[in-house]
Amino acid sequence: MKRCFLISLMFLSLLLIGCREEINASEPEEVPAGYLELLEAYDAGMKFISAEHVPGNCVVTFEEGLKVTVPETSFLIDDCREKEPVRYWAAGGWWRKDDLVLGIKADASLPKEEALPVYVYFDEMTLYMKISNYDLLVFPSVALEEEEKRQEELAKKQNIPVVRITTDGNAPILDKKNYVKGTITISDPEKHYSDSTHFNARMGIRGRGNSTWGWPKKPWKVKLEEKASLLGMPADKEWALLANYADRTLMRNIVALKISEICGFKWTPRLRSVEVYLNNQYQGVYTLCEHKKVSSDRVDIDVADENDAPEAGGYYLEMEENQDETTCWWTGMGVPMMFSEPEVPTPAQLEYVKKLFKDFEASLYSSEMADPEKGYAAYIDVDSFINYYILQELVKNIDGNLRKSSFITIEAGGKMEMYHVWDFDLTLGNCGYFDGSVGNGPEGFWIKDFTSGCWKGDNWFNLMMKDPAFTARLKTRWNELKPELSTISGFIDDQAVVLGKAQERNFKKWNINSSVDWVKFPSLGSYEKEVDYLRYFYTERLDWLDKEINRL
Repeated sequence: MKRCFLISLMFLSLLLIGCREEINASEPEEVPAGYLELLEAYDAGMKFISAEHVPGNCVVTFEEGLKVTVPETSFLIDDCREKEPVRYWAAGGWWRKDDLVLGIKADASLPKEEALPVYVYFDEMTLYMKISNYDLLVFPSVALEEEEKRQEELAKKQNIPVVRITTDGNAPILDKKNYVKGTITISDPEKHYSDSTHFNARMGIRGRGNSTWGWPKKPWKVKLEEKASLLGMPADKEWALLANYADRTLMRNIVALKISEICGFKWTPRLRSVEVYLNNQYQGVYTLCEHKKVSSDRVDIDVADENDAPEAGGYYLEMEENQDETTCWWTGMGVPMMFSEPEVPTPAQLEYVKKLFKDFEASLYSSEMADPEKGYAAYIDVDSFINYYILQELVKNIDGNLRKSSFITIEAGGKMEMYHVWDFDLTLGNCGYFDGSVGNGPEGFWIKDFTSGCWKGDNWFNLMMKDPAFTARLKTRWNELKPELSTISGFIDDQAVVLGKAQERNFKKWNINSSVDWVKFPSLGSYEKEVDYLRYFYTERLDWLDKEINRL
C-alpha cells in the first residue's frame, strides 16, 4: 500500500513538472503586436465599429477611420457574433480558457500596459479584451450607442396614437353595407408619424371583413368626406381599422407586411398601431391601414371601362371563396375569382379574363409548360408569383393557397401579376385547423402542396415547380431575401416594445383566454409567451424553409 502511494506521488510530481515546463515554454517574452495599439484606442475612448478576419490577421476598425491590425501569430481575436464566448478563469496563478492552460500568469499588480491579453473577442455590438491583471476592457461601441438610442425611441412609441370615433347621435354600426356618419379624431401627441399632433374630420364608418365581422371586437372601414393623410400615410378617403381579435400578439399583420416590403411587391399597404374609442367606449388596439383599392398610391393601374376593348384596360381581381362581389367565377383548377375593378365588366371583358386563366392553367399541364413563349411564363409575371409564394409559405398562411384574400392585377395587354398581399391574422402558427398531414407547426409545405380547396393535389405552384427554371429562380430569390428575412425576429421584438403598454389595456377589454371560435388556437397565458411563440415559430419556419427550398 505504501509502495503504491509513493509511485502515485512520483507520477503526480512528474505530471506537475511537465505541465509547468509546458506553461513556461509557451509564456510570451514580449508584448504581442497590436496589443498596445488596442490599449491606446481604449484609453482614447475610440468607439469600436467592427472587426474582420482577413488571411493571417484581424483588422479592428474604430471611429475616425482608425484601424488596428492584429496578426494571428500575435494573439487571436475570437468572432462571437454567432456563438457564445469561451469560459476563461485563473487558477494556481495561471490563466485558462475552457480546459486549455495558457502560458500567461495571473498578476493583479500589473498595470494594463505590462499585462497580456488573455481572451479577446467581439460580437455584433462590442469588442471585449480580458487581460492578465484580471481587468476586462469593454470598448465603447458605435453600434451599441445607436441601439440604445433606438430602444429609447421605441420606448417613446409606446404612447401609440389614439383614434376617437363619434357617430352622429351615438348611432350603432350595424352592418358592412351602410355607412354611419360621424367624426374621426386622431391624436399623436409625440408626433411619431407626422408633424401634426391632432387630426379631425367628418367621415362615415361601416363594418368590414368576412369571418372577423362575426367576432366581438369589430373591424371597420372608414370613409372620409375629403381626402386626407392619416399618421403620415398618403392622402386618401378610404381606410381600414383591423381588429386583430384572434391574434394575441396584435402584430401578425404588421410582421407579414414588413415581409411584403422586403419581398418588394408593387404595393405594400401602410399601417399604424392605434388605440380606438367608439362613442367614448374603449375598443382596444387596432391597426389603422390603407384600404385595398385602385388609386395612384395603392393599386396603381388603369382600370378598363365599358367602352374599352377587353385587352385595352386593366383589371383588379381577388381570390375569395366567399364569392361576395358582383362578378365571380371559379377557374378550372378550383381557384375562386372575383372582379374588384371593374366591379361589373362587360361580357367581352369577362370572357377575356376568364380565357386568360383558362389558358394559363392549361399551360401548366402542357408538354410545353416550361417554354417561355408558350408555357405558363407567357401568362404571368413569374417574379411576382415567386415573391407571393415565398411570403405565403414563410408565414404558413391557411388562406394563402389561392383561396382567400389574394390579389391579381392585369394591366392593359399585360400579364397576370401578384400585385400585393393582405390579411394575416391567422398566420405564423395562429391557426389550428390545417390538414392533419401538415399541422400547425413550423414545418411542412402548405402553399406548395395544398389546393384552394385544402386538399392535397395539383395547384399552380406545385405544377410550376416541375419546371427546373422556376425552381432555380425560386431558390435564387429565396437566397437573395434570406439575410433580410432573418431580421424579422428583431422586428418582432421591436413591435412588442411599441405595443407593451397598449396591449395590457386591450386584453383587459378583450380577455381572450380560450380559443377564438373556429381558430382553435388557445391562449398561451400571457402576452410575453405569445410573442415568444411568434418569434419561435418564425425562426423555425425560416430555417426549415431554407433547407427545403434549397433542396427542391
